[in-house]
Amino acid sequence: MNGPHNHNLVELDLNCEAGMLSAIPNKVGPRLETPMGGVIDVSRPPGSLTFHTNAEFATVILAPSPNMEAAFASDRLQTFDAAVGMLVVNPSNVDRTLKWSTTKRNAAIAFGASAYSDLASSELEGANWELRPPKFGHIDLRALRLAKAMASEVSASTSNPLYLDALLTVFGIHLLRHYSNAKLHLKATASRRLSGQTSKRTVEYMNENLSENLSINDLARISRMSPSHFIRAFTLTFGMPPHQYLVNLRLKMAEKLLIKTNLSISDIAFQTGFSSQSHLTNTMKRFKHITPGKIRTTN
Repeated sequence: MNGPHNHNLVELDLNCEAGMLSAIPNKVGPRLETPMGGVIDVSRPPGSLTFHTNAEFATVILAPSPNMEAAFASDRLQTFDAAVGMLVVNPSNVDRTLKWSTTKRNAAIAFGASAYSDLASSELEGANWELRPPKFGHIDLRALRLAKAMASEVSASTSNPLYLDALLTVFGIHLLRHYSNAKLHLKATASRRLSGQTSKRTVEYMNENLSENLSINDLARISRMSPSHFIRAFTLTFGMPPHQYLVNLRLKMAEKLLIKTNLSISDIAFQTGFSSQSHLTNTMKRFKHITPGKIRTTN
């Protein structure tokens, strides 16, 4: 590889109490965590890295990186051109060494300690699995589409954790189906709408927990469905995915509090599930084309 680079040996505890991604420096890129896992939109200058993690981890290349070198465990370094859409699957407790000579752009995707097991048991017949990495240079366009959506979400000023949780759920199922050694078969469940009772129970739960960091698993358990089937059934029922429906509920409640109470906009933001006043303001401008201050002064 041409040009100088700095080498780092990194031992990543991605399930530590301080946060799944806290061991990865903030300068690497914006990130967001959900109950399912975490994503970083990575941008790194030329360098090298030996990487060890206690969690299942995946990388999807978002910009070309020629003459990259990589190896798992004690294998020899392989040199290849990392094209957009290249997927690297890194099982837990397996070293990976990387060297790159140009700015590296990728989505780094980590899963919680029990995420894969939970997905396997709820989505697939048989929960025994072990991730098997594809060869270096392997392109996966489905993984690329999901990774682009996740990277965009973590970098957005109006990021939606429930949307990211749904994307992570779909991405995790994709990895299990295509990069696991287990012979897994989809459970036969026809696409269908939620029943009236289940719809009511789910919406009530959302309304009662607007300030909480809700997950797809939380909502799927209420519906007594697997996560992926819940996402499809909810979307069929309400004409929009769960994360968008939740945003609408939060904005509706925020508007009500702005009109009927003297609470500060910051307090209203936190009570309705937004991370900050600016998060509420940006989201309201995006979807309602008005600011919280404007609502308050005109009512």
